[in-house]
Amino acid sequence: MFERGVEDEVRRACRGPLSATARHVIGLEEISTLPAGQALAAVVVRTRRYAAYQRKWMRRIPGLVSVPADRPPEAIAEDVVELARMKPVARRPDLRASSLR
Repeated sequence: MFERGVEDEVRRACRGPLSATARHVIGLEEISTLPAGQALAAVVVRTRRYAAYQRKWMRRIPGLVSVPADRPPEAIAEDVVELARMKPVARRPDLRASSLR
């Protein structure tokens, strides 16, 4: 990330106007204010915290199926397609085809 010029990219981004959403990008604050080594460590910590938050949030979704992602993309895609074929699609009774147009 740093070898590929993230510091220059962050400097350019910070020169212009940033939306409220863009200000919350993980790493923007850290890379713009800290030395590279400290910034990288801080980005790793924030990324891990965010991933833990996402896992906690997703546990509340009934029927959510997790697919191991530590494999080649093709293997993951095959699993997703197989799961999609096996599981019937849940239909919401309050939605009709005519309301989706």
